[in-house]
Amino acid sequence: MELNNKDRKILSLLDSNSRESISNIAKKLRLSKDGVNYRIKKLKSEGIIKRYFAEVDLSKLGIVIFKIMIQFQNVDKNKEDEIFKFLENKGKIAWIVFCSGRWDCLIGACVKDQYEFQELVDDLEEKYGEYILNKSFSATSEYYIINRKWLSAQKSVISKIGGRTSKEVDQLDIKIIKILTKNCRTPIIDIADKLKISSSSVIKRIKNLEKRKVIQNYYLSLDFEKLGMEFCKSFVYLKNYTKKEREKLQNYCLSHPNVTALTNLIGPWEMELKWR
Repeated sequence: MELNNKDRKILSLLDSNSRESISNIAKKLRLSKDGVNYRIKKLKSEGIIKRYFAEVDLSKLGIVIFKIMIQFQNVDKNKEDEIFKFLENKGKIAWIVFCSGRWDCLIGACVKDQYEFQELVDDLEEKYGEYILNKSFSATSEYYIINRKWLSAQKSVISKIGGRTSKEVDQLDIKIIKILTKNCRTPIIDIADKLKISSSSVIKRIKNLEKRKVIQNYYLSLDFEKLGMEFCKSFVYLKNYTKKEREKLQNYCLSHPNVTALTNLIGPWEMELKWR
């Protein structure tokens, strides 16, 4: 599907801050609120907008990110679905991607420490080891999320996630975060009603989470296939590099209009790029 200019601009504003109100979007684009609301609902109903979510710095929740890369053997679609459901029910998996290339499956695990990650790997190996030809692991030190500059000529909005782990939230904060990561456009009054607290308390806590960079920003997920695009991930191997050279490469990638995420990691390669 080819996006028209108005839809691109709306998606671009939502991608820079997907909690942006309809009235603010309409004001910035000089469109009517009804027109903006209609276009957003249409993009959602057509499946182009998949979801709105808060990007959270997991390190501030005491969580570290490990990745598992798997090359399968003797696996059909039914077995893939079975493995997906097994991992999904683990509760520690942030995302699972089945793909083509060197690896057949990429898994992001959010765990408290390396021991919890080891338990996950052991469970996977015990259950499906006969279907795994090769596997590799990496630990994420930090990663960056960039708004999609190819949608419109918006300035870069970059979120940095990672660092030394700490616990900077309480249980009520976590409940709010869970709601916003599922749908960050959930109205304040609905969050307050669900958690049985006042709307002012919800607003105060969200602002505090944003101020402390626990919540980095609000983005949206798009269906690239419906837009006639392909989502790609590149593994970047660095050799004999200096910190300055690495930073130069990183800054170049973060400024590229097609790059939407960059990860620095400890593993077989040093950097990963997501791009369209």
